[in-house]
Amino acid sequence: MILRLLTGFLFIQTSLAQGTFDPSTCGQTKGCLFAPTGCVPSQDCRISFSYQVQNGQTLQMEISGQPPNPQAGFVAVGFSKDNSMGDDSVSACVSNNGQTTGLLAYTPAKSITVKNSPVQTTIQASATNGNVYCVLRRQLGNTGDAQIFDLNGTYYVLMADGPLDNGIPTYHSNNRWVLPRTDIGRYGTNAFGQTIQRDDPGSQGATSGTQHSTNDKLKIAHGILMVLAWSVFIFTGILFARHFRGHWPNTTMLGVKMWFNFHRTINMIGVGMTIAAFVLIFVANGWQWSGPKANASTAENQAWSSIHSILGLLACVIAWAQPLNAVFRCNPESKARPIFNMIHRFFGFSAWLMAAAATMIAVVHFNGMFSNRDAALGLYIAYIAVAGLTLIVLELIFIRNFFVSRRGVGNEIEMVRVGAGAQGSGRVMLVPEQLIKIQRLQLAILLLYIVCAVGLAVAICVLIGLKPGDLA
Repeated sequence: MILRLLTGFLFIQTSLAQGTFDPSTCGQTKGCLFAPTGCVPSQDCRISFSYQVQNGQTLQMEISGQPPNPQAGFVAVGFSKDNSMGDDSVSACVSNNGQTTGLLAYTPAKSITVKNSPVQTTIQASATNGNVYCVLRRQLGNTGDAQIFDLNGTYYVLMADGPLDNGIPTYHSNNRWVLPRTDIGRYGTNAFGQTIQRDDPGSQGATSGTQHSTNDKLKIAHGILMVLAWSVFIFTGILFARHFRGHWPNTTMLGVKMWFNFHRTINMIGVGMTIAAFVLIFVANGWQWSGPKANASTAENQAWSSIHSILGLLACVIAWAQPLNAVFRCNPESKARPIFNMIHRFFGFSAWLMAAAATMIAVVHFNGMFSNRDAALGLYIAYIAVAGLTLIVLELIFIRNFFVSRRGVGNEIEMVRVGAGAQGSGRVMLVPEQLIKIQRLQLAILLLYIVCAVGLAVAICVLIGLKPGDLA
């Protein structure tokens, strides 16, 4: 008898120490959801979750995943009445300093309240090779606590992983996903031990993740508009102002030279798109600021989503201010005009750099925002390479022309007085034949950039538009 008890104890201890998620019975005896949606179970899924009703009285859940810090991290599944975080009942698998256990909590907003209640018990818990795994059992029916939901119903399922702060789950940055409404009580056995069989229209899209909430559609539109605005329009407008002032010198439209018309029109389209994208993301977030805040924790303010938000805000504000400061620019003949030009160029290019950094953060860290994050990252790296190479080549042409014109040797250049007559002040210009060749080369480079930029940006936008599931 003692030997049997000892053997049973050792078996229980081994079970508690090790455990893996088995997807082979998903859709048969238990329901399963995975994140990011569209991932392959047991291969590249960040979070795996299963649910199974037992005798109509309890819900047995498996929660498995890879938190950013396995020594002090969590993997959580939230049950929500809507598709956004707030007023949710949460079950989590927590690993802290070598100890792994289940946790029951409630999230009133972007905070968490731990619930010490016998409604949920930990059956099995382990942490192996960076992966945490918990089997939890949760009572069904009225719990007597409005913050602990009866899970025998249909809920949006929210998944997240993140770090711990003093043993408590904290803000989970961008490792968060929302899946469509799911009937949690669909699989398992009822009070009579009979297999539960019922249709669940809400869960049919849960594992495939092809449905999008209104908020998610707004975020998709935000991403597409920002990529097109900064990668195609605004950078092209910058190139026109920097390297095409000498083109079409005798052609004007609306009383100004053609380069300025291109610069102004293209940039205004880009600015308009950033304004639309800015409004869309604020609507999607309930008009709440998601960047750094004075009352937020260090983890929240240093999260990549927070850095993305502040970089995006600064880039947009500067871009919106550029047309305004251009209205008050001084006369072209003014001695202060070069100072204005330098300031205008500095802020314009700085805004683009911050926008590029914000976009790079998105393609590196916002896993759920693309149907194929790796492809999006590769495409954006290619775009940055194209933009950088274009700028470098055009700058080299500009520098070469500057020094050649200063030397004034050979037949390559000619001194031409322009402005106030033959005795007036003037500037050095290349002879028409050489000038035409250089301008054609510059235009060819610009057209090549535009073709590449449009192609790469549209490809990234397609990956955003085809992203599976809902991003929290």
